[in-house]
Amino acid sequence: MCGRYSVLTEDEIFEVREIIKSAALVLARDELADYAPERQETAPTNLAPVVTSDGEDLSFIHAKFGFEKWDGKGVIINAKSETAHEKSMFKKHAANGRCVVPASGYYEWKKPEEGKKKKIKHLIKDKRGDLLFMAGLWRNGKDGREFVIITKAPCGVVIGIHDRMPVILRTYQLEPWLSGAMPIEELVNLDFDCAATPCQEPEMPEGAPGEQISLFE
Repeated sequence: MCGRYSVLTEDEIFEVREIIKSAALVLARDELADYAPERQETAPTNLAPVVTSDGEDLSFIHAKFGFEKWDGKGVIINAKSETAHEKSMFKKHAANGRCVVPASGYYEWKKPEEGKKKKIKHLIKDKRGDLLFMAGLWRNGKDGREFVIITKAPCGVVIGIHDRMPVILRTYQLEPWLSGAMPIEELVNLDFDCAATPCQEPEMPEGAPGEQISLFE
């Protein structure tokens, strides 16, 4: 799963813009003029910037992390790359609601070692310190825009930490993903080797108050 990731700084927002331009996309509309993150991490139900495309123009939009569940009780934060094109909640958006979720890194919690009870939080980043671009889906929900992060089986160092990881796109894959040229079924085969660093916070965080957080199986 991917339940928390790091918030972009203003400098990183500009870096995203330059990377997008280098991928031959045009940023036609920028809704981040007043972007000023108040937290260090983006958690489920938080608003965050994602990159979308209408087939011609590229935009930053603000959206809530998590699709509201069908029963209104909590949110779904991840979609499996193996089944997203089949599930009723996601298949429409797999064709017409693609997005990219930029982050400087994401967090995962490793199962405790034998004899210990607490999971260990890890910050997972690009080995060179570059930004991560996670594949996602977005939609217009009842209370505004919402997004989920697409996951796959882990690779590299993440194998020893968790049984899922976000689908991470390389810069040359951004345009094919957003335009629809890349079939969603191909995401399961994308590998991205990261570096992982244990964090000081030892415990698994709780969900946002009043919200139930779920994975979509």
